[in-house]
Amino acid sequence: MSMSSVAAISYRRARPLSIRLKKSERCFSSATPNPKQDDPWWSLSSLHKRVATIIATSLPDSSRSDLHQSLSKSLNSADSHKSHSIAEAIVSANARDVSVQQSSRHNAEKQKQIEKEIEQKALKTAQERMELELLAMKEQLKRKEEERIRLEKEQLKKREVERQREEAFTKWQEKVAREQQQEKETDDHAQTAEEEQNNDLNKDSDSSVQEQHHPILGPQIAHLPYKRIHLTDASKLASLPVYEKQRAYRHDRAKEMAKDKKKTLWMGIPGVISLMEEECGRLSILDGQHRVGMMALLSEEQRKIVEKNQNVNGDNGTQSTNNDKVDPLAQLDLENILVEVFLPQQKNNNTDTVLVDSKKQQPPPEEQDDKAIIFTEINKAEPIKLLDLPGVTNKRTRDVIDYAANHFYNAFPEMFSPSQKCRAPHLNLDNLRDALFASEVIKREKVGSGGELVKWMAKKNDELKEVYTSGDVMDGGKKVSENALKKAKKHEFYLGLESTWLYK
Repeated sequence: MSMSSVAAISYRRARPLSIRLKKSERCFSSATPNPKQDDPWWSLSSLHKRVATIIATSLPDSSRSDLHQSLSKSLNSADSHKSHSIAEAIVSANARDVSVQQSSRHNAEKQKQIEKEIEQKALKTAQERMELELLAMKEQLKRKEEERIRLEKEQLKKREVERQREEAFTKWQEKVAREQQQEKETDDHAQTAEEEQNNDLNKDSDSSVQEQHHPILGPQIAHLPYKRIHLTDASKLASLPVYEKQRAYRHDRAKEMAKDKKKTLWMGIPGVISLMEEECGRLSILDGQHRVGMMALLSEEQRKIVEKNQNVNGDNGTQSTNNDKVDPLAQLDLENILVEVFLPQQKNNNTDTVLVDSKKQQPPPEEQDDKAIIFTEINKAEPIKLLDLPGVTNKRTRDVIDYAANHFYNAFPEMFSPSQKCRAPHLNLDNLRDALFASEVIKREKVGSGGELVKWMAKKNDELKEVYTSGDVMDGGKKVSENALKKAKKHEFYLGLESTWLYK
């Protein structure tokens, strides 16, 4: 690397935080933050807009269906980054990692080539998601038609039972005067016929449940009044959209989970992935998005192991007879993942609240639907942050906090850790979001937008910089390790050294 390149990198790192923020301040306003402005090329918003352009221009009018147009419109919307599949999030996360690695190389042609490859992957994942949504809608229509036919057959059988009853009763009336014994036999015959008809109905119902096979979710192993149970291929789950009010997908967390899973391959994949099926047949992930991301990463490693074995053993794909050389990961069953699919039970007019007491203010209608209720019940026992629970705060407050937290996460990637138990000077993104909400900074400082919150946090960072670079940190009673302070000074990021700035 030349001396000029080193000098350029050193100057960029040495710039004060206020200079780094100038570009982002152009989009600051008193309105709700707009994620469309100044998004990096690897973000979900940018990738979605590229995919939307390709979908809108690559297909002729004759073959562009309503679903294609709807997907293109949704991908190009301001909030498209909030509705995505795990596969799309993985593409964006990998693109972000590549961007960090390439930022100091100044190779424009290599950067354009990488962006083109990422764009193709984003298009592929969006198409997979589109195909699954279309398949889910078709499957729902098929199920409704089958249910209509079943009910129609049931009604016909019931009418037949009624006819037989009337016929038996008529015969009984004709014979009642002659033989009392014959009256009893006729009555018993009618009752027996009714029981046989009911048994036939029950058998038909049981057989229809056993024969159900969802084109996306695979074989159905149980059907309860409120949900179905399936054994599903993990690759299908990665292309399903995530519930829009779910916490943000963190690819670093999924990679850590995949790394830990390799130590316990013997137990398979424990737990269950929770989905919601809407009236139209659309499926979304309510719980387990990071496990789905973990399985997607393990599935990719499995694929590489299979390809490697094929190259070693020949094109015929024969396996080695030496069991000691078989990779345990290759034997992990990712084709039969236990999935529960909750069925819609109400029409968004339920007067019960999710988290708010009945005597207090009711949450908005969108917080009272089936998905919000099920999501809340599942995550009450999970370490989900208070900010992410439906009904706790409004969408505007959540958007302001997300905007500011993501701004510093993208500006200082070296200072953020995927672990929620990270040590100074690092911050965890979810912990930072929750701390900003719990400290009531927005209310106390009367913050009106994400840009204003970024400016306030930048000011606090500059104040901490003066404290920790004054030379008398230890004399002031600040207990900070030498390594933590050294890294904070290197990246000019001091918010992770303490939390008192949230309450000043």
